[in-house]
Amino acid sequence: MDHPSVSDAKGNQEPLLKPYSQGFLLRKDVVDSLRNWRFWVFLGWNDIAKQYRRSFVGPLWIVFNSAFFIIAFGLIGAQLFKLPVEEYLPYFCAGHIFFGFISALITEGCMTYIQADAFLKQMPYPKLTFVFRLVWRNVIMLAHNLVVLMAVLLWSGHFTSVRWWELFAAISLTLVCACAVVAILGALAARFRDIPMAVASVMQISFFVTPVMWRPDQLTERAKILVLLNPLAAFLEILRQPLLGASASPHAWAHALL
Repeated sequence: MDHPSVSDAKGNQEPLLKPYSQGFLLRKDVVDSLRNWRFWVFLGWNDIAKQYRRSFVGPLWIVFNSAFFIIAFGLIGAQLFKLPVEEYLPYFCAGHIFFGFISALITEGCMTYIQADAFLKQMPYPKLTFVFRLVWRNVIMLAHNLVVLMAVLLWSGHFTSVRWWELFAAISLTLVCACAVVAILGALAARFRDIPMAVASVMQISFFVTPVMWRPDQLTERAKILVLLNPLAAFLEILRQPLLGASASPHAWAHALL
């Protein structure tokens, strides 16, 4: 179908409605969503508040639940893997918190546009507004859990050796990648409703094949391929190692970037 056109000064026909490239539309959606930051920040806060409405302790339950599980399994895990508690507890604590953060982004990301159905039917909101809403909500959850992690690092003596700049770079990269993954999964799941269940099943298995509880050096050479080919292991390494006073391997950074 031809677009309506007008003639310029030289008599050439120019379309009134110029088709935009996908790249232009994507940039416009990003910019509009960032300008609309108050809206998705409010929605993210409201999502957390609704979960704990009429609760006396409120969101502090996030901290308590994480602390109870981390301390309980940390003490048992140190015995199972025959490691000092001061060494194993920070390792497991960081792994558990960051894997939970990544897992929540992926599994909840499938429901991004499905849950935003009422908003999208009312007004033409920028689509990434609801991606940022979900990521922001999980950042709030992560911030609560970081209270437990900082306490464990202080107790174990690792706090003074944290590599803050590397940690900041790792978190920034994770958030950028999370926005892309959430946007893609949200769009696919809105069309194919089996995807959320499939992703949830994959993430359950991923917990056991990702070095959350165990360390890669405890595997045989053949089994280490689980770590080398696992993108979740790469993100977990770049997030966890700076907290333990070490640098992530170049392979982990390269894998996370790709």
